[in-house]
Amino acid sequence: MTLMKFPMKWPMLTISLILAAACNGGGRLYKEKMIHDSYGLIKKDAVRVTWMGTAGLYVTDGETGFFIDPFVSRYGLMKVLWGSPLSPQHQTIQDWINRVGCHHADAVIVSHSHYDHALDAPFFALKTGAQLIGSGSTAWIGRGAGLSENQIKIVRGGDRISLGKFEVVFIKSRHSKAVLGRVPWPGEITAPLIPPAAASDYRLGEIFSLFVTHPGSSFVHLGSAGYFEDMFVGMEAHTVFLSIAGREDSQNLLRCTALPLKAKQIIPIHFDNFFKPLDEEATMIWGVDMPEFFETASMVAPDIAVRTMAIGREFLLFQ
Repeated sequence: MTLMKFPMKWPMLTISLILAAACNGGGRLYKEKMIHDSYGLIKKDAVRVTWMGTAGLYVTDGETGFFIDPFVSRYGLMKVLWGSPLSPQHQTIQDWINRVGCHHADAVIVSHSHYDHALDAPFFALKTGAQLIGSGSTAWIGRGAGLSENQIKIVRGGDRISLGKFEVVFIKSRHSKAVLGRVPWPGEITAPLIPPAAASDYRLGEIFSLFVTHPGSSFVHLGSAGYFEDMFVGMEAHTVFLSIAGREDSQNLLRCTALPLKAKQIIPIHFDNFFKPLDEEATMIWGVDMPEFFETASMVAPDIAVRTMAIGREFLLFQ
């Protein structure tokens, strides 16, 4: 896809993002609902998590650590929409590796291959010695970044892997129709994707939700607000990290995710404005309507706590 074709193909994305912009109390709710727990006495293998913005997490129990969808190389809206070549910001990546205290990671897991999930992922793997784990499209991103084949693992829906005491199950999922009823940048990546590359070159590929267990508890990560009915049959999770930007219907999203999982808490993710640098205060992406989500959750799932996390701060998830 040439740079000239890109804006012609996606004018609706520009229009919808601008017209949907609204400061409707989302920032206030984000701060009011933020977790401020004190650790106190915790077990040696307690599971801690750091939110890295968008759908990015770093998860560790002190022995094993892994990233999910780490994306820290932020670019402005117009650069993305006009197809400007985007490069991973290596110093920012290293700064975040230092920030979460992870100089060796066991895995970098990618839920799907859009740029805001996968652009930085292979470089987190290169810098920490981790294995890049994801779809066939994600593997081509890894090859384009220079990862060797033994540092790449391709998974499919239903696969499960062990990482220390963690077990990760890859559940076939779908992306929400986030832009005027359309899934952005569908398709597969079929050749090495060498950066710098346009955001539109990072095609969706196969998409997974992640069911992660650890002795005594579990959590689910949804990197997009899409879902299938009955995708979590027979599973229970303490926490659901739930992407809420681009959601099509809050009630159905909750009824197909947190409710069947019998979750104790929901932590919204992927609602922040990822066209801003991560060192700036988090603000809502246009049109996310966080007040509506909280209101709907209080009606549909009144027994489930909905809490937010500060970007870059480690929290105790469970022990």
